[in-house]
Amino acid sequence: MTTLLRRTVLFAVTALASVAFADGAVAVQADVVFASTAKGTVDPSLEKMQQTLGAKVKYLTLEKRSSQKLTVDATPVTVALPNGKSASVSLEHLKGGVATLRVKLPPADATYSLAKDKAFYLQGGAHEGGDLWLVLSQPK
Repeated sequence: MTTLLRRTVLFAVTALASVAFADGAVAVQADVVFASTAKGTVDPSLEKMQQTLGAKVKYLTLEKRSSQKLTVDATPVTVALPNGKSASVSLEHLKGGVATLRVKLPPADATYSLAKDKAFYLQGGAHEGGDLWLVLSQPK
């Protein structure tokens, strides 16, 4: 085998291995947020969330209660909420940098598209006089 052919084969194997890994798992940032209409403070990193949800309800308090980076593939990953509920997150598929995630957070069971610099918000139920939200995004 010539050196050029060896390099070509090595490059092809390396490229295919990275594609297989990219299709098999995706990094997801999972934040659990406490929200309340009572006067309080809004975490500066949650101002976009406040604006997005503002059409439905005006939260005056938004606090991150937990934050974790997940590696999500076809096997569900569980995110526990402080109110005793839990969310199950799994990867349906990854195409063009957009991950399609299946999220089960009772009573909801739905799929969502997660692209770069985007987030989606899932209502996680009542807690301590307010609401819990699960915020899923790509890690920064």
